Amino acid sequence: MKKNLFYMALLLVAMASCSPATKITRTWTSPQKNATGYTNLYLAAVIGDMTIRTSFESDVQAKLNRLGINSTTSSSTIQPNFWMSTDLDKNAMMRIIGEKGNDAIMTMTLIDVQNEQRYIPGTMNAGMMAGPGMWGPGWGMGGAGNFGGFWGMHHGMMMTPGHIVNDRKYFVEINIYDVKSELLVWTGQSKTTNPSSVDKFSREFAEVVLKRMQRERVIQPQQN
Repeated sequence: MKKNLFYMALLLVAMASCSPATKITRTWTSPQKNATGYTNLYLAAVIGDMTIRTSFESDVQAKLNRLGINSTTSSSTIQPNFWMSTDLDKNAMMRIIGEKGNDAIMTMTLIDVQNEQRYIPGTMNAGMMAGPGMWGPGWGMGGAGNFGGFWGMHHGMMMTPGHIVNDRKYFVEINIYDVKSELLVWTGQSKTTNPSSVDKFSREFAEVVLKRMQRERVIQPQQN
């Protein structure tokens, strides 16, 4: 029984290490959203760093392309300092969107970065499973009836010390605006924990967020 629990714990750890670092924490949908979903998005990552902005927009666009959905990125159509301007001209942006035939605007904004500490408990050495007499008659919480049995039972139960790790969490707000009405029709928030690189962050963000948007009929794939 204990051996099975040990291997089950190892399996859960392995599964956790493969799970996405990005998760959707909340969404909201307006009743005024296009009922069938949008098919031509204008992508705008409202991020000051040009490299990060381009990475997010490009990866979202690549995923949309695979779904057969058209899109235009802000990094390919407006000045690099547009978002930092003190005289932000919405009309100039809407003119560009009108020229591209977009039916919705998707904005992505980094709204918070949090540092959090957590304790990782120590783990028992696998050798504890191999000691002679471990599963023999009379085994129990009180140990074996003689020193040889006790040593065979406990010599492998070495514990790797626990330790504290620092998690860095990034929260991104995603908004979808209907171009005709300019109203907010869908919003969501994602949380990404300890991304190993900007590229991995943006690729996983695109996969997770667009999958959720597809499920909630925010976008309409055009694949056969």
